[in-house]
Amino acid sequence: MQIGRVVILCLLALQAACAGGSTIHAGPAPAQPIAPGVTLTLPDNPPFGNEVGAVQLVQARYRSMHQIFQSTIESSSDHFIVAMTVPSGPGIMRMDWSHGVIAAKREPIAPESLSAARMLADLMFVYAPADVLRKSLDGGEFVTMGERSRTVFRNGRPVVQVTLPAGDVWNGHATLVNYAFDYTIDIQSRRVSP
Repeated sequence: MQIGRVVILCLLALQAACAGGSTIHAGPAPAQPIAPGVTLTLPDNPPFGNEVGAVQLVQARYRSMHQIFQSTIESSSDHFIVAMTVPSGPGIMRMDWSHGVIAAKREPIAPESLSAARMLADLMFVYAPADVLRKSLDGGEFVTMGERSRTVFRNGRPVVQVTLPAGDVWNGHATLVNYAFDYTIDIQSRRVSP
């Protein structure tokens, strides 16, 4: 799978608005490639907990490309909803994860290659409890160092590293670095009332 090309297309899509209507896709989430030989399977129910609401400013970098978008998050025991927009601009995509199904509503600005399941897998690495990640990960070793650092190793080498904010993970700065696919996601998050 050419994750690099998908990431580039996703970043480019954030720059260009296209004419046309939104599209909706729904289906189960297959195991998501995290690195060569490493996958993460999304559980049937979102593992983020009850009554989480957050607003985020997200910066995504892939090699020399850099994009910024906003997202709002709502979570309950059986639903997880993410709405992505260009900062102070049009919508990009809305994702609703519930009961083993991910529904994604893509606006014209979002390319078909933008994967809701892939984005949710990255959010899992940042916000899901460590025990859920260990159960969902295949082909890699998941290691935590305190409450603020998570790393996935493959054959002794780090392939994904996450740094979390102190205290409430939904309040503060988090960073995910995927060394295998050469991208970084910086998230500035603020908890709000659901």
